[in-house]
Amino acid sequence: MGTVGRNRFEWTWIATAVAASLGFVWLAWALSRGELTVFDETLRARLHSFATPSLTLLMQFATLLGSQPAVLAIAAGSAFVFFRKGRRDAGTLLLISIGGAELLENVLKVQFHRQRPEPFFDSVLPGSYSFPSGHALLAVCLYGILAWILSAGRRDLAKWLIWIGAAALVEVVGVSRVYLGVHHPTDVIGGYLVAIAWITTLRRVRGRIGNA
Repeated sequence: MGTVGRNRFEWTWIATAVAASLGFVWLAWALSRGELTVFDETLRARLHSFATPSLTLLMQFATLLGSQPAVLAIAAGSAFVFFRKGRRDAGTLLLISIGGAELLENVLKVQFHRQRPEPFFDSVLPGSYSFPSGHALLAVCLYGILAWILSAGRRDLAKWLIWIGAAALVEVVGVSRVYLGVHHPTDVIGGYLVAIAWITTLRRVRGRIGNA
């Protein structure tokens, strides 16, 4: 990649980080004014209208993939593999991503202290606040960083398949939180925006991992 192309690529990452940050700020402002209540309730009701026993089981499984225990276990196991293979930069990047996500989740939930909605299917509400969704944030930071690491140096088709798989997994985790009734849709959107801002910032700071 030439100098001009490389600079354009880097500016794209910077613009993405800024856009996600501004999007989160706007979302938080709109929520503080109660402007998205109708959006949240309408989408929650719409998703709930598709409920079936089999779909509920699928959503319950999907939500586990974004849970803190699962994310920490997958991140720790993956980092261990990377370190064993001599890919220290990759392992470190993954751990920094998840560590930062955990910190951001806790700080932001306390800052906004949004109450959770009424759950569906007798789901047990977590004891933490609702905004932003920790499942959405952690899922993007884990599966997004893994996609970045695993797609580095691969052919275009393999890259696309890896990124499509990661995106689909992140989306179904987010949808599962709304479907089960334990989050407002804007909680999930907020989690996505925070995660995108965080990992694109990491991308800019860490640079290309190459064959790390």
